[in-house]
Amino acid sequence: MDEALGQLPVGGCGELEEAQLTRRGLLRFRCHFARPLGGWPVSVTLWARVPPTDLPEIGHALIRLPETCNCAAVSGPHNLVLRASLHSVSDVLRLETQLASAHPSLDIVERVITLRQDKLLGRLPDPHGRSVGIVPPDRWAAPAV
Repeated sequence: MDEALGQLPVGGCGELEEAQLTRRGLLRFRCHFARPLGGWPVSVTLWARVPPTDLPEIGHALIRLPETCNCAAVSGPHNLVLRASLHSVSDVLRLETQLASAHPSLDIVERVITLRQDKLLGRLPDPHGRSVGIVPPDRWAAPAV
């Protein structure tokens, strides 16, 4: 990585590397918080169909939206998945309208609105989204079918 950035190797903590990676947009920091307490109680997951030629451009545009939690290109006929946090259920229509207007080739084919999560990122949230427990992953367990 040092060679790619044109730098001499840095020992100890990689603060210089982090700063350069962040400045170049190659490293981003993300903070998870109690979304209901922060004013983002609604989560929506959208599955969309996007022409493969438009996927990079649309994907990069979607990850820049402030509402976006996750955005991924996947295989299959519904090749884009977007998960977003919203202020209200009515914001789902606003988001869909915004996406349709900005990206005419994006076809939203399925949506799921989540009003409460029983588990999030290995944590058990209370009704306000605060962590009240942990569910550690069992790396040796057989995959769920």
